[in-house]
Amino acid sequence: MRLLVLTMGLALICTLQVKATGSVKDINFNKLVGRWYPLFLASSDVASNSAAFIHSIDMKADHLIFYFTLRRSGECNQVPVFAYKLENNKYKLRYPGNNILYLEDADPNDYLLIYTTNEIHGLESKGVELYSRQKGGALNQVIKSKFEKIYTSHGLKKENVIDVMKTDPCSRP
Repeated sequence: MRLLVLTMGLALICTLQVKATGSVKDINFNKLVGRWYPLFLASSDVASNSAAFIHSIDMKADHLIFYFTLRRSGECNQVPVFAYKLENNKYKLRYPGNNILYLEDADPNDYLLIYTTNEIHGLESKGVELYSRQKGGALNQVIKSKFEKIYTSHGLKKENVIDVMKTDPCSRP
């Protein structure tokens, strides 16, 4: 009986720890492969707020490939970035600095919510990004509320949120 109570207690603690990291559930990334359209970005670094976003996701063997669209010197460039699974919904991006991507929530046919951290040259930035499968698709209030809850839980401010489809020329195909 003691062992059963101990096991149940440890299971509860582990469950609470997973929720604390933002990993809502273990989502099969195979279902997320394909084109994505950025809707909203929130960032701790306002200057980099819309400098990069995911254009599409692919999967090769044991890693993911995120195709980012980067805006540099007024030009839009697509850059493939390899990502390696660290744990549940946490991925290490192979890009300058220490870049971690967390899958916060997703419906593979509808939306994708991610949280990213980047540390380079002693400076850290973080961001929350919301994507849709449909370009300019209507977004229901429940998903908008999830986005707001996630970015505020990571200490990001409403004034650092941008509507990418309205403000960034690189977001248009």
